[in-house]
Amino acid sequence: MKNYIKKISYLLLSFTLLLGSCEVEESLTLTRPDAAFTLDTPGISSVFLNFALPNNPAFTISWKDEINSGADYTVEMSTDADFTTSATIGTTAKNNFSMTVDAFNNAINNAGITNFSDIAIYMRVKTGSSLTNTIFLLVTTYPVDAPTFSSLSNGDVFVLSVANNDLEAVHIAWNDPILDSSLSIDIDYIIEAAAPGTDFALPIEAGKVRNLNSISLTNAQLNAIAFQTGIPVDTAGDLELRIKSTITDAASGAVLERVSTTVTINVTTYLTVLDLSTTWGVVGSAANNWGATPDLPFFKTDIDGVLAAYVTLIAGEFKFRENNDWGNNYGSNSSTGGAITSGGGNLTTTGGSYKIVLDLNNLTYSIESFSIGIVGGAYNNWGATPDFMLEYDQYSDVFRGLVTLIDGEMKFRMNNDWGTNYGDDGADGTLELNGSNIVVTAGTYFATVNMNDLTYTLEPVEHVWGLVGGAYNNWGATADAQFKRDWSKPFNDIWVLNNVTLIDGEYKFRANNDWGTNFGDNGGDGVLENGGANLVGVAGTYSFVLDFSNPDAPTYTKN
Repeated sequence: MKNYIKKISYLLLSFTLLLGSCEVEESLTLTRPDAAFTLDTPGISSVFLNFALPNNPAFTISWKDEINSGADYTVEMSTDADFTTSATIGTTAKNNFSMTVDAFNNAINNAGITNFSDIAIYMRVKTGSSLTNTIFLLVTTYPVDAPTFSSLSNGDVFVLSVANNDLEAVHIAWNDPILDSSLSIDIDYIIEAAAPGTDFALPIEAGKVRNLNSISLTNAQLNAIAFQTGIPVDTAGDLELRIKSTITDAASGAVLERVSTTVTINVTTYLTVLDLSTTWGVVGSAANNWGATPDLPFFKTDIDGVLAAYVTLIAGEFKFRENNDWGNNYGSNSSTGGAITSGGGNLTTTGGSYKIVLDLNNLTYSIESFSIGIVGGAYNNWGATPDFMLEYDQYSDVFRGLVTLIDGEMKFRMNNDWGTNYGDDGADGTLELNGSNIVVTAGTYFATVNMNDLTYTLEPVEHVWGLVGGAYNNWGATADAQFKRDWSKPFNDIWVLNNVTLIDGEYKFRANNDWGTNFGDNGGDGVLENGGANLVGVAGTYSFVLDFSNPDAPTYTKN
């Protein structure tokens, strides 16, 4: 009845004014009653914007308007109750308004708000000069803007040098406001490198950190990355870098990815310690399952036509060949050295670490035991069993190995003998002949020894990959078949397993001989999934490659 009375009053007043205007012209002031224009208080006061659910509604507000029926409404938000600075987030002809998670998050970020936790957002609705009351929401957003480089600019020049092999070449730093927020989330940053103009179709991982805003690369590391992108030896070339940031939702597994703009730097490379431009290598069942993976490479010596290689072989046969191809290969009737002939017989070995010298001028070869191993209470009770042998990394001219140690002490020695042994007198990473024992704690490590400058490192390893299954070890009744790192791609997290014999059955890949982290293949497409379906094997001898360069979609191959 109230509205009806109001409407009658307005009609009578209008009629009176109309009649009066015919006789007298005068100024009149019309006072209208207050509009009933009220924004309802929402049922929630806190809004968590989850990037895993971008299309879900973030909020819905509604209001009552008794006099502006059919009007257009504008929805405003501000970070203060007085709306000193406000932003329009939408318009509608309805008496309600909603936004998706993604749209509301973008609106807040577009307003220049960079605090990603407990943001006070005030909202109101207006039409014409009428305003509703104000409501309050406490909102948690997620980042939209990508990290930005803070230490690199386009055109920066880096001239690398073998003399500075282990020294810092570049410090890569970036800004990301979320690192300064109070959100308790993990952010992974991957530095990717690529050749210019490739649009990062085949990115090379230059480094990865979590919850940090910088990473450093040595001359050797940046040099290797430059080589992989196609910059030749002793040449200046451009290299593109970008930062890829990922946040993973623990509940859903959804990934929020942000990628920075590209920075192009100029890098002058240098010849590594070894000249691996020789086309010759070692092939065989003792080396690489007769070519299932690249041949073990020789490197050049000071004498033209004389090549050398440090190799670790298993029991079996081997030969020497050029270009990973059988068109040009050499063998011998003697497995202890001597003359070689084109297409000659297979050489045999009981396995071990060797130095092989191939003389293409005189068509001879020599082979001798040459090993650097770990001995000590932390590994084999000071030699009660054979030392742990490090393998030669032809790509970096160092000896490496993946070793599991217990609490105790250790040293390095040659050929399982105390005649030549090394320790560390100052615990400074430098080896001294007959030096002090090295104290270690239990764990699995990448051990590296550089015999050129007598330095070493022991780098902890989180995951050691193995093959397990009915096709190999009755699902863990014995130790898994252990993979080794592919050191030709030291920054790409690639693992290889050569010459493993399977029986008919199923198998999977897992870390650390434990089911906590295991991978199978759900779609038979070569892409691995954590906890995925078992792989089916047919009896035979195989070589495997696990590629974790993309941790979100690791792959495997079998030959």
